[in-house]
Amino acid sequence: MRALRLPSLPAQPSAPVRLHPAPLAPAPKKSKLGTTALVLGIVAVVFAVIPGLSFLAWLPALAAIGLGIATIASKSIARKGKGISGVVLGGLGFIVAIVASVSFLASLGSPSKSLVAAATDAPAKAEPAAPAAKAPATKATPKPTPTPTPVVIPVPADAVYSGTGDTVLQIAPPDGVGEPWVADVNYVGDRNFVVWSLDANMAQTDLLVNTIGAYTGSVLSAADGGSSTLEITANGDWSVVVKSLRAVPEFAGATAAGTGDFVVIYRGDPGVATITHGGSRNFVVWTYGNRNDLVVNEIGAYSGTKPWAGGPSLIEVKADGPWSITVG
Repeated sequence: MRALRLPSLPAQPSAPVRLHPAPLAPAPKKSKLGTTALVLGIVAVVFAVIPGLSFLAWLPALAAIGLGIATIASKSIARKGKGISGVVLGGLGFIVAIVASVSFLASLGSPSKSLVAAATDAPAKAEPAAPAAKAPATKATPKPTPTPTPVVIPVPADAVYSGTGDTVLQIAPPDGVGEPWVADVNYVGDRNFVVWSLDANMAQTDLLVNTIGAYTGSVLSAADGGSSTLEITANGDWSVVVKSLRAVPEFAGATAAGTGDFVVIYRGDPGVATITHGGSRNFVVWTYGNRNDLVVNEIGAYSGTKPWAGGPSLIEVKADGPWSITVG
């Protein structure tokens, strides 16, 4: 058999062989979710325990819980620890934040004891260990209301004049010039005894006394103004005692009585007056008050009733015998 001979092949030049290393798989990236969850959980707890910031603690708390859950759901076992820590701290911060916020709001709504005490200004009272016997309460004696002292107006002194026979007499009215006055007149003689009051022109104005023989009585000057001059006609001794109206006697009850001419003050109520006279000559009764009334003008004995005005008023009686006035 023929042996087959292969033709020789030309040798090829050898080329350097270059080795390229296979590309390495990329290293897994470290996740920051677990770390962030842990940090946010810590922040949530810190905020929760600080008054005022507890209202903001729920934000990092919820974020920590969310990121922690995301970290736990990942495949990396190494990162799950930080995720669990973030969830626990976030939940704890959330609960503490709620409790702290409610407590803070409650403290604002109710004032402290010290503030209440300051506002009411009431000191605290110590409770006694045992009740002590109380002394019986005594009522304070009320102070009597001081009674105002009445103002006493002094009564002017009487002015006394005397003489014999006819006289023009200058007098000094006790209550002042031009003021009315009362005079007690006395005469001892057996002829006419007349007393006139004169005005500034020496003209006769009021006939105060007109009688024959001895006389004793009280007369009233003009009620609207007194004279300062008297004209006296007499043949014997006479006396005139001029008095203030404040010295005039008053009704001693409901009845006034006397003999002859008289002046008295009435301060009672209006009513009906029973009037009597036991003389034989003129009997006249005047009242001077809110109005001037001629109540009686008779001659001789008299008995009757008349309307009587309320006081205060001056009563002038002209009589020559006993008389009485009873108001009822």
